[in-house]
Amino acid sequence: MVYKLTQSSRIDSTPFTSRNSLAGVSSYTIYNKTLLPTIFNSYEDDYYHLIKHVQIWDVSCQKIIEIKGPDALNFLRYVSCRNFETIDKFKCYYTPMTDFNGGLLNDTLVYSIDEETFWVSISDSDMYMWFSGLLVNTNHNVEIKKRDIYTIALQGPKAIELTAELIDKKILSLPFFSFDYFDFKNTRVLVSKTGYSKQGGFEFLFDDAKIACQFWDFLIKEGKPFNIKVGCPNMIERVENSLLSYGNDMTSKDTPYDCSLGKYCSIEMSYDFIGKDALSNHLKNKNKRNIYKVFFGKNDLKINIKLKCYYEEKEIGDITSIIFSPKYKKNIGFMIAYENDILNKNSKNYFVKTENGIIETTISDFN
Repeated sequence: MVYKLTQSSRIDSTPFTSRNSLAGVSSYTIYNKTLLPTIFNSYEDDYYHLIKHVQIWDVSCQKIIEIKGPDALNFLRYVSCRNFETIDKFKCYYTPMTDFNGGLLNDTLVYSIDEETFWVSISDSDMYMWFSGLLVNTNHNVEIKKRDIYTIALQGPKAIELTAELIDKKILSLPFFSFDYFDFKNTRVLVSKTGYSKQGGFEFLFDDAKIACQFWDFLIKEGKPFNIKVGCPNMIERVENSLLSYGNDMTSKDTPYDCSLGKYCSIEMSYDFIGKDALSNHLKNKNKRNIYKVFFGKNDLKINIKLKCYYEEKEIGDITSIIFSPKYKKNIGFMIAYENDILNKNSKNYFVKTENGIIETTISDFN
């Protein structure tokens, strides 16, 4: 079923919304109360272009919260389960943040701007309210505020070549999950080697909407030899490459250890953080959960809802982010389940119930 979106003052557009419209956007979602394109031509057409060429994305929905002040690092340590005993300037850190029960509140990207300034780029949840509430009840000498940042992503195998020829060759030397600055129109622009695809590319963060739009228009005009197109994060590409979506594949009901993010957590740190005791107790629990990939069916079933997965007659989990994968020629999705229920991944007794009947599934490790 197709629904129309009624625009209101509760939903933010971006400086690039009109440009998305000119490029033929056909579908939006709401992410951090902001319009985020999801489809231009079709999932499949957008997917094939992304993995072969280069796309420019409006990802200004990735809201930035600034933590600034003498106690900025201590506050960041307090709200993060990642080890920040040391932190390097000009680095980006993929950082889970948990509640007091160890539940995942957000999988953020932290930019280390300087010793007293950190930018937290958030997934779809209101972390500003969480930070503000915590600050009221602590003695950290910091200021927390939302920053008006407008983010453009360049993603695709031709993103490197385009960047070298049209923008600045020094960007190519950036290590993965690092950032630096370059000049555009006499404006200092932050660029990071990050992005919500596995096709390679960069993200450009602007604090001036006019300059951001000029940069967008410049890339569209001069990027024609690279077959650049306006695009967006593609569900097929992200699921094939094990990129999770907070709120879809994992929520605050799940700990980072339940969804393959445990490698970004540390309970061995010398300092305390929110959820540390709960996560420590979680690791002592013998009945653990994990996240898996589930494959089923040889035809595109056009499924837009969660499906339940069964082992014999036992329900073992919900399959999320279901798409048909051109790479695997099967439907594929993610599932968080107890490890004890997935002891024999090659069993023929796993299945899903669909409108097309019962379909046998195969289960694999997430990565």
